[in-house]
Parts: sequence; structure tokens; C-alpha cells
Amino acid sequence: MGVWNTEIKGNDTTLDIYSNFFEKYNNGGSQVWVSKEIKTEFADYFSDSDDRNNSLFGLALAQWETKSLEPEILKQVKEIIDSGTDLELWKELGADEKTIQERKTELQNFLKLISTEKPKAKRRVRPKFEFTTNELVRTSTADGTKEFRVNEEFTNGKYVHTSGIMEWNSGGGAGILYFNGEGKKVSAKWIDNNNLEIIHETNLNFVKKKNESFFRGDKAIIKYKVE
Repeated sequence: MGVWNTEIKGNDTTLDIYSNFFEKYNNGGSQVWVSKEIKTEFADYFSDSDDRNNSLFGLALAQWETKSLEPEILKQVKEIIDSGTDLELWKELGADEKTIQERKTELQNFLKLISTEKPKAKRRVRPKFEFTTNELVRTSTADGTKEFRVNEEFTNGKYVHTSGIMEWNSGGGAGILYFNGEGKKVSAKWIDNNNLEIIHETNLNFVKKKNESFFRGDKAIIKYKVE
């Protein structure tokens, strides 16, 4: 149990449960489905003597905010708070008397909060979608008719794949290659205006690997070379 402070969400366990609940909820999951998924995904938390209380607090808070608090979850939370078992756990972890009293007040306020149904369910927040790229290669033909680029692509900061795109200055374009593996070495050079050489490290996991590309009668031949 990684504790920051005495607040209900002031520890890693509660925040993990709460955050994962709303990640699924904001992506369109129903409250019932999300709760089942959380109980399955974090089964170890709910069965662990150190993490159980905070896991139930996190789930109870998320359910209450979405007007889906299960009577059984409320019952378990009430038993934990009324019996003082959570405070005993804090004592075992070395909390001083001042901290215990602060935690006790926080727990009592929390129980009072979730014991009254929330007027309105918390609105879903549309998940953030941010697409970014990291350019690895950009090279144009001597006559300026076309350009080849290789980019690592990311969604919300998470690597997706690496793509190679051929584009003509007259408006055409096509995907030439895709491979998986962030930080892989790749470079390219034009031999002439119609022949491109792509140099890459060994054992790349190519999903797509074209040897030629066309646009309005202009043909580009692509050759691959292992570095």
C-alpha cells in the first residue's frame, strides 16, 4: 500500500482502482460492466490484506460518482470504517496518533458522503486523442518531383508503428512500408529520380514492404538493404 496522505484518494491503490474505473467508463463502458472488469482485473488487490480496504474505497467512490454504488460494496466499506480495521492497519504501518485522527475524520466524512445518493452521475469525459510523429527520414529526389519520409507514430504518447510514405509534389501519395519497433535504425537515399534505396537494421518486423510505387505514370523503384 503506497500511502501519500490520509485522504481517500491519497494512496496508489485507491487511485489505481478509481482511475481505471473512469478510464473504462469514459470509453463507453456501462457502470455494471466496468465494475465487473475492475473486480476481475484487480482481484489481487481486493484479496490482499494491505490493499483490500483502499481497493474497496476506490471502487465505492467511483460507483457513487456514477450513481451505481452496489449495496454490498457500501456494506463492506461501512463495516471497515465502523469496526476501525483500517485505522488498525495504519497503526501497524507506523502511523502516529495525529495521522490516525486525520484518517479517522476522512473515513467518517467519506462514509457520510457515499451513504447519500449522488443527485447526478458524473458525466463521461471524452478520451483524449493526440496523434504525434517522430521523423526519422525525409529525402527528396534531385528533380523535386517526390519525397520519401519515415515517421514513428504515437497515439497519446504510446508508440503505434513506424511508417514510410512516398509523396509526389503534384498531390499523390502512398504508404510504402510499415514496421513495428520504436527506435529502430532506418535511412534512405535516392540513387536517381526513380530509384530509392532504404537501409535498415536486421530483423525488422515489416507489416508492409512495397518494392515500387506509381503516380500518374511516374514510377519509383524501392530496394531494401540491410545495414
